[in-house]
Amino acid sequence: MRIGLLAGSVMPHSFHKRAEREENHYGQTSSGTLEFSLGSNHFYVIARHGIPPHIPPHRVDHRANVAALSELDVQAIISICSTGALDPGIKVPSFAVPADYIDLSSGATFMDDEITHITPKLDGRIRKSLLGSCERVGVEAIDGGIYVQARGPRLETRAEVRLISGWGDYVGMNMAPEATLSMELDIPYGALLTVDNYANGVVDQELDFRDILRDARGNWDDILRILKDLPLDL
Repeated sequence: MRIGLLAGSVMPHSFHKRAEREENHYGQTSSGTLEFSLGSNHFYVIARHGIPPHIPPHRVDHRANVAALSELDVQAIISICSTGALDPGIKVPSFAVPADYIDLSSGATFMDDEITHITPKLDGRIRKSLLGSCERVGVEAIDGGIYVQARGPRLETRAEVRLISGWGDYVGMNMAPEATLSMELDIPYGALLTVDNYANGVVDQELDFRDILRDARGNWDDILRILKDLPLDL
């Protein structure tokens, strides 16, 4: 199966290979498309923050990235996203496969010249496949929860975290626009989250982005094991 993969902070430098960024109707992709096979599937990977990482979250051209994967005729898109936990009861670090998301600010869409209203959702088959793969390879993953989209590049204030903790379980800066855009192109979409820290004020601990980045990259070996075990037909 041909699977598009969008990944950011979790990708270690050792995985990065230089590839020319690509132009399409919507702009320039964050990176060239990297290809590799794992198990029965072939993956087409775009590093959403560039190679080497230099594109901050609010400058990522999600439309160009998703359109590039669509042009490769991928049959599904999976995003790997580093997130913060909005609930002190969520284990950190951990993995999660969210069931839904909230995005009230990005306005991500391909529908510039027509009135079209999709009903967004995360694909149930991809969710089930990711959870099943996690179980088979021995990686504990939280089943469900709601992802809340933040704009970035800054982290959230404590007041913002108190507000959105009533809405969802995880906060991040990239997943929701990718999900909406994929669904507008009729590409099944799912996400595997790494929960690498507690959001600001959830626990009595100061946040340091360098620590978050280090912890996120420590998940890559487990991510590859999960992807390798995915079934051929999601």
